[in-house]
Amino acid sequence: MTMNFKTVILFLVLILGCNQSKNEYRQDLMEIIDSTGYDGCFIVRSANTGKTIYVNQARVKFQFSPASTFKIPNSLIALQTRSVSSIHDTIRYNGIEKPVESWNRDHDLESAFKNSVVWYYQDIAIRIGDTLMKKWLDTITDYGTMVRAGMIDNFWLDGSLVISAEQQVNFLEKLYKSELPFSKEVMDTVKRMMLFEEGNGYKIYGKTGLSDRQKVGWFVGWIEKDKDTHIFATNISYQDTLNINFQGTRVNLTKKMLNKLRILN
Repeated sequence: MTMNFKTVILFLVLILGCNQSKNEYRQDLMEIIDSTGYDGCFIVRSANTGKTIYVNQARVKFQFSPASTFKIPNSLIALQTRSVSSIHDTIRYNGIEKPVESWNRDHDLESAFKNSVVWYYQDIAIRIGDTLMKKWLDTITDYGTMVRAGMIDNFWLDGSLVISAEQQVNFLEKLYKSELPFSKEVMDTVKRMMLFEEGNGYKIYGKTGLSDRQKVGWFVGWIEKDKDTHIFATNISYQDTLNINFQGTRVNLTKKMLNKLRILN
């Protein structure tokens, strides 16, 4: 009996040790974020081992508006519900000048995703409708928190829906592993649309986002390299006026982190 008890205790210690080893907190890497002049955080997880690295853990768990990173679940829901027939489903430009030059033309789902065309995704959210949108967001289960009722074409922009960097990684890991409640064909289609960059032996899949309301920028996705995939989420905040370099900083910061951790290089 004594031997069995000791064996059980040893087993529990080993289990706890393994679980703890899956999380690593790297405050030393805050110097990379600090060098940008912005407040921010970074999280990355190995799809193979589950090891997760946190930089600025408190902020990693803080929820912000997903902004245009919501185009990932919005695309999944639109395709699954046939609110768009395919990635080539075109919506005509209404002629009203938009703040981004590339938005001022006709777009299909694929080009709207690549160019982060807000008006296109607002249009397909209206097609999906409140009932189906709520149903699918509830089905995804862990995609952030709906803190208040929002307009169907604006809730991911106005702060009604909020999500943390950690929750982004949880969601994206399920998408990468095709474990979300959508058809495999739909998930594969969205994953192909997410291809962001190809380099020497690696592929980055991802989406940027920018919330004017909360003054926060995102870059979320995953990198495939050396027989492993690492899912990541970065967000940074600006204080007053949006700096012209802010857009690229989200991506560059992510790459610096991935290089420092020897995931990218």
